Amino acid sequence: MEYLSNALATNLKKIREERGLSLDKLSDMTGVSKSMLRQIEIGQSNPTINTIWKIANGLRLPFTALIEKERVEVTLRPLKENEPLPTTAKGYRIYPLMSFTPERPFESYYLEVDPGTVLSAEPHQANAEEQVLMMQGQLKISVQDSDYTVEQGNFIDFQANCDHRYENTGEEMVIAIMFISYSP
Repeated sequence: MEYLSNALATNLKKIREERGLSLDKLSDMTGVSKSMLRQIEIGQSNPTINTIWKIANGLRLPFTALIEKERVEVTLRPLKENEPLPTTAKGYRIYPLMSFTPERPFESYYLEVDPGTVLSAEPHQANAEEQVLMMQGQLKISVQDSDYTVEQGNFIDFQANCDHRYENTGEEMVIAIMFISYSP
């Protein structure tokens, strides 16, 4: 029964705060006293099913929205789960990791760049920003007319709405993680 009380306390407080409701307003909406609502939110009350129904009806929510524990989604995948994207440069492999979604306004990639490989990239849309985190090796990144050497343990962040270029000037394969974020 304790799991139900904890889930109800967490969910009720979260929903109330997300909607910007005071305990007084929530009490008016549900017909449940302010003191009872406070006790539920701090986990000091085990309300009856009827009380939970009153709260759910007043908030216009399904009953289970108040009593289910929040699910934590976990995904464990290999970095090279997908095929590398086609590029014009042999020796440059870019594997998609996370795709852009409205809730997550960025995408990420796993990169492998063989020694001596050069890739010239087209400008991205105006609001695109690129971050490259170097895990292994050394990469020369040219942004417009400036060159930057990014070594293992460092990262670079730049506006990607201009010509840019990647070149492995080292003697070992480069391994990096790239993020491209899009601001509104």
